[in-house]
Amino acid sequence: MKKLILITAFLFCLNLLAQREFYELRTYELYQSSNFKDFNTYFEDYLIPTLNKKGINNIGVFKEVSMDLPRKMYVLIPYPNITVYQSVSRSIKGDPNNADASVKLNKKDRPMFNRYSTSLYDAFEGMPNLVKPNFENRFFELRTYESHSEDAYRRKVNMFNEGEIALFDELDFGSVFFGEKISGDRMPCLTYLLSFENLDERNENWGKFVHHPTWEKLKSDEAYRDSCCSSITRAYLLPMPYSQL
Repeated sequence: MKKLILITAFLFCLNLLAQREFYELRTYELYQSSNFKDFNTYFEDYLIPTLNKKGINNIGVFKEVSMDLPRKMYVLIPYPNITVYQSVSRSIKGDPNNADASVKLNKKDRPMFNRYSTSLYDAFEGMPNLVKPNFENRFFELRTYESHSEDAYRRKVNMFNEGEIALFDELDFGSVFFGEKISGDRMPCLTYLLSFENLDERNENWGKFVHHPTWEKLKSDEAYRDSCCSSITRAYLLPMPYSQL
């Protein structure tokens, strides 16, 4: 009986360790005249410290490398699960300090951003938790794959879980997170974030990937054939000085 209890407890602990995280990814579209100082103040002085106090850590804030207009900022917030996300979000919405800080961020007479969009994700089974990159990897690539059908989408997710993520690790891609979008635009789609030392390392690693025998085997597997993709978009990102990723 004691042995059975120990086994049950052990399996329960393994399940907790493998619990899939929940991610919120915000994209802010800035005005040409936007003052980055105001934007940084809100996140550095209010939102990130507030989330940290509530046990939410490893929050990433990034700007695009591209200087194309409109400029965009990205904010990645990892939560243990959707229940914590809902609880924390309600708490912040009801916080008077948030109201004051947000007014300063987006003043009516001189708005900082037009709108921001939020996408919500479940972490992949093959990578249930975010991995914080080391401080040498400060060049990020955010990639989103849109699928032409739910079937193709599911098979592409399986392809990552059953081989692609492991190959990324083998080739030192610096995987940060992989997420299945459960709410947002342009679904069905998945998004993931990679980290490199610089663009040269990124290009070198992708060059190794496309010719790797493991990738050749995966893409020729009947289970994954024609699973990708109706559209692939990417953004090269740099972290803000106060970003926790």
